[in-house]
Amino acid sequence: MTFPLRRVWLWTIIVALYSSLAYLRFQYPRIIDIPNFTLPLEAVLTFAMGMLILFRINRAYERWWEARTLWGALVNASRNLAVKSRQFMTTDRAECEAMRDLVISFCFALKNHLREEPDVSRGVRSHIPANIQHVPNYITGQIYALLKKWNQSGQLTDQEFWTLDREARIFLEICGACERIKSTLMSRSWRILTRQCIVLYLLLTPWALIEEFGYWTVPVTVVGAYFIIAGEGIAHHIEEPFGVQEDQLHLDTICVKIESSVSEICDA
Repeated sequence: MTFPLRRVWLWTIIVALYSSLAYLRFQYPRIIDIPNFTLPLEAVLTFAMGMLILFRINRAYERWWEARTLWGALVNASRNLAVKSRQFMTTDRAECEAMRDLVISFCFALKNHLREEPDVSRGVRSHIPANIQHVPNYITGQIYALLKKWNQSGQLTDQEFWTLDREARIFLEICGACERIKSTLMSRSWRILTRQCIVLYLLLTPWALIEEFGYWTVPVTVVGAYFIIAGEGIAHHIEEPFGVQEDQLHLDTICVKIESSVSEICDA
């Protein structure tokens, strides 16, 4: 069971205990004096809550999927740059290996940058000066410095240079798009409104159902609460896709895949 779903069970237990109050009130109306709530009122709340939850989950999943698409594009761009460098620099293996190291370094550096991990040494094979704050920017600059060197030394024609440029510039485009996803979460007001609607819905639902369902109100409410709270929990969890939890993107796996592919291409 994933991390957000484990926490949902704690909340559903609380909902189950609360729902039992509605049954006690139904059996002993003189002990618990709470006014009745009608099914039409519960239906209105259900519609409002459903719309809010649906929008919340859709927006969170769109962010997760866009992030996954960007990292898929990074896999392709890394392979394309490695393949083209290998073919254009067939006579100089050392230069191709330098490009290999830079491409792999960029991927690991971007992962660390998005996760705000202080240690950027893992996977970063090029020397990074201590005063560099944005490591992906620096590594991309090193890639272009290498391409410029190849072009000025006559190892690359102008046409080949621009062919490699089309692949290299994708790196920073992906970096900028990932930074946008990371820094622009859903509006705080919208998140608060959604949670307030969920709480109100769960507070009123048992009292609206008790006359129709009797003691079945408790399991019915618990089942509904599980899916509602789980939906909110998952949305909160995946709207930040660059973390290390199970439902977030497996960036370490993707980086290792890029390292394996690029190394195989350049060492062939």
